[in-house]
Amino acid sequence: MTETNTQRELKKIKDLARDYKSKGFEVSISPKGKAIPGFMKKFNFVPDLIAKSQEETFVIEVSSKESVNRLKELSDLVKAIEKKNGWRFVLVMTNPRESSATSIQSPMPELIELQTSYKKLLKLKNVSENYGRDFDQAILLHAWSIIEGALRMYNYSVKSNTQFRNPKSIVRDTVMYGFISLKEGEFLSEMIEIRNRITHGEVETKISKASLKKLIMLCESLVTEVKTRID
Repeated sequence: MTETNTQRELKKIKDLARDYKSKGFEVSISPKGKAIPGFMKKFNFVPDLIAKSQEETFVIEVSSKESVNRLKELSDLVKAIEKKNGWRFVLVMTNPRESSATSIQSPMPELIELQTSYKKLLKLKNVSENYGRDFDQAILLHAWSIIEGALRMYNYSVKSNTQFRNPKSIVRDTVMYGFISLKEGEFLSEMIEIRNRITHGEVETKISKASLKKLIMLCESLVTEVKTRID
């Protein structure tokens, strides 16, 4: 992070360090010298945090909307990190202070509800295929409800917080905690944009067959994974 860091970013770094330490990670804030892994030094990059455990290591960068463009330069670094077994690059975005409306309590979904809903999703998919994919938008919205439910269940299991959060924040948090990968987070962020267009009246918004297939597969894997994580 550069000297233009906002107070919001600095606070988020401290919060993340505390969270990872509480989960048994060894945490280095703005590591220097030997604390920076050798393979990273050639990129001339100092992460905001490195969190290590016996099983995994997270290289974490915190950015605001104003400084995120700098991260486009780090694609080679991210690839190098992701190639190492047990290592993950995590980008955490900070948001402006949320309004009081976000304090509304939202009920936790039940696992059985997500499993049942996924079975209904497969039926809807089969119907749509028989009618020339006329129900793609309905499939996306149904799939998103399952995915968001699974992500919220996992976030609740690690944060014990039932407050309502917008979809982008939910995706960001689950990337931060390693429940989904950075690439999955990026894909879901793209799906959020399509979902928003549909729900705000652009009812004929198109979604590619490949993206819809990927979304349905992600539904299945997340429902299965959240069952494993919370059991």
